[in-house]
Amino acid sequence: MEDGDDWEPLFVGSVIGGSSPDNRASRAAVSALAREVGRLPWEFVSEETGVDVAFHIPGPLLQPDYAGIRTGSVSRKQRLIAVQIAVPADITSKSDEETLRLLAEYLVSGVEIARDAVARRKGMPPVMQAVTLARLAHEAITE
Repeated sequence: MEDGDDWEPLFVGSVIGGSSPDNRASRAAVSALAREVGRLPWEFVSEETGVDVAFHIPGPLLQPDYAGIRTGSVSRKQRLIAVQIAVPADITSKSDEETLRLLAEYLVSGVEIARDAVARRKGMPPVMQAVTLARLAHEAITE
């Protein structure tokens, strides 16, 4: 990332422990959330920290070694904080719609956790648009 060329307020992606029919709904939900966030308008702001959310989806090869939501690395240079969300293995018992709604809720929670973590760090610009984008994506998905 040079001079903010690739900066965005919110990135949504996944780490998949191997594709299987059991995690199809989770993979589809993350893709839907990423598309929704990608279509929302935002403005480049030089004094803002972005959030890179990675949903860790369990599969036949790999399971997340943690539960819930955690922050990862923080880069002052890139103005970015990573957030990792462990998708629970029991999500396979939920419908596609329930899975999407749950992951949309996790996205909002993860971004809010990132905002709070950045607020506690001296010298880091605040997380702003990511919170709004996550909430708008949640609203659009759950209507």
